[in-house]
Amino acid sequence: MAEGFRADTLARRTLALAARDAMQPVEQAAKAMAAYDENNTENIHMRDTIRTEFRIPNEKDKRSDHVNKTDAVIAVVSVKRSAVSLANEFGTAKMPMHPFLRPALDSNANTVLALLKTKLATIIPEYALKLSKRRKK
Repeated sequence: MAEGFRADTLARRTLALAARDAMQPVEQAAKAMAAYDENNTENIHMRDTIRTEFRIPNEKDKRSDHVNKTDAVIAVVSVKRSAVSLANEFGTAKMPMHPFLRPALDSNANTVLALLKTKLATIIPEYALKLSKRRKK
């Protein structure tokens, strides 16, 4: 399918988009589980900084234990890195952990895989058709 086209563009237009959409249930669950202080009216709430990133792995990503050399695309649900978010996820000497990112992924792993399969089954044929039309021109 990628013959004559850049592989990174192909991955971005298919795999990355499918990965982004598949991770949405994890992002929603993380936001629901994140600590929230109703009395905090001045500062940004931690759950407001949760986002999904999707990309072709860069060199820094490839040094991670969680990214394989053969991974074409990664999708990450993350929160703005701060002392508060780290303390919530992992705990401190004075505060027990209240993880929200790991449980969000664990509880939605099967959903993510099912959505990824469904999205890829839709996106790849659509993009292949688009590429074939370009070749004909």
